[in-house]
Amino acid sequence: MQRAIRGGKPVLTPNPQKLGFLFEWDYMKISALVFLAVCAFLFCSVSPACAKRAVSLMPSYTEIIFELGAGTELVGVSNFCDWPPGARAIEKVGDYLRPNLEKIYSLTPDIVFAGAWQGSSVAQDLRNAGIKVVELPEERRIEDIYRTIELIAAGLGREKVAAALIKKMKTGLKSKPAGSFRPSVYLEIDEGGWTAGKRSFLSDAIAKAWGRNIFAGEDKGYFQVSWEAVVKKDPDAVIMLSGSASDFSRRPMAAGLKAVKNGRVFTGLDRDAFSRPGPRLLDEVRKLKAWLNERGND
Repeated sequence: MQRAIRGGKPVLTPNPQKLGFLFEWDYMKISALVFLAVCAFLFCSVSPACAKRAVSLMPSYTEIIFELGAGTELVGVSNFCDWPPGARAIEKVGDYLRPNLEKIYSLTPDIVFAGAWQGSSVAQDLRNAGIKVVELPEERRIEDIYRTIELIAAGLGREKVAAALIKKMKTGLKSKPAGSFRPSVYLEIDEGGWTAGKRSFLSDAIAKAWGRNIFAGEDKGYFQVSWEAVVKKDPDAVIMLSGSASDFSRRPMAAGLKAVKNGRVFTGLDRDAFSRPGPRLLDEVRKLKAWLNERGND
């Protein structure tokens, strides 16, 4: 400030040079704040560190999210989400076909991953409540699992991690066994003759393991088959996800089946890992491939 004489009294007047300095200083501060804000926005746009609040309505989606390194972003999962162990402590939001919509809304998620179930209104009900929903088509082949991983990763900003995960999952799948024999396989998912047709990714999993699903010709996903139909097919090998080999061999006419006579009833797969279209499935496929190849060339 400067002193000036007005009406015989000293008066303080602004110093133009100092005012210019102050204006310049304020401009620099504002520019710095704008720069920091832009940097923060860009960082949150590309960095997984800017976590989202996510809800998963399928066990396989939950496993994928954890494999992508985004498990801490989950605030809700379905009642059946039990792997990895960390998923068990996350808030449960009900059955994946009939989730508790009020519970999901109360968790204030940024994004919900749900199956694209025919006839289900879950996704639309959540959208009507203002929640972003990513609907994921049913997986019918192994390749569809890679697509699901990519879609989930896109919703969470984890595309690079997804690419590395998919590459890891594909390792060793295309290698051809030493022998040329491709055994016919009966897959029993559960008691009562529950098996898989060609519309199930499990039929493709058997093919990737160098086997032939005896019911691959059925244009179905999961269905019940009669015991007589299994006996008529007389499979070379049997995969049991439920029950024991000894129980299977005691069934009527089972003793005459090639699989039983040659000791080729396999119960060594992890039921959940094999029956869920997620990252763990491929390890089970490799395990099955090694077993079928070893037994097929005895």
